[in-house]
Amino acid sequence: MTEDAIQSPPLEVAPPPPAESLLQRELRSWALALAGWFVPGLGHALQKMWGRAFVIFGAVGLLVYTGASLKGNVFASNGGDAFDTLGYVADMGTGCFYFFARFLEHTGADVSHAQGDYGTRFLATAGVLNILAALHAYEAARGRKA
Repeated sequence: MTEDAIQSPPLEVAPPPPAESLLQRELRSWALALAGWFVPGLGHALQKMWGRAFVIFGAVGLLVYTGASLKGNVFASNGGDAFDTLGYVADMGTGCFYFFARFLEHTGADVSHAQGDYGTRFLATAGVLNILAALHAYEAARGRKA
């Protein structure tokens, strides 16, 4: 046989899909971070990181529920000093769980006992954890983290 008979027909190579522009990738990353802040774990779920999404949602939800059950202080936006403002920022870090905690605090906080003070710390920890998770979703969407 000749060499021409052995050769296969040329393969048609499809052009690569258009690359996502830098602006589109940045906007998508911010949108995923915002979604991950508002609903803990959603930024990871939208990137199909299911394990992280469930762990984040469960951890933040459990911390908020524990903090609210211990009658921790859920800070409001009209704080009188810098510590109230920082507490509000930490509590708002829990996203939609902030409103859940405000709903559970219908009788008011009880920080006169140690358990109320611990509850306040649980709520702040939940917010900071969720903010860090949202930042991780942002970095993962940009391709910097796995």
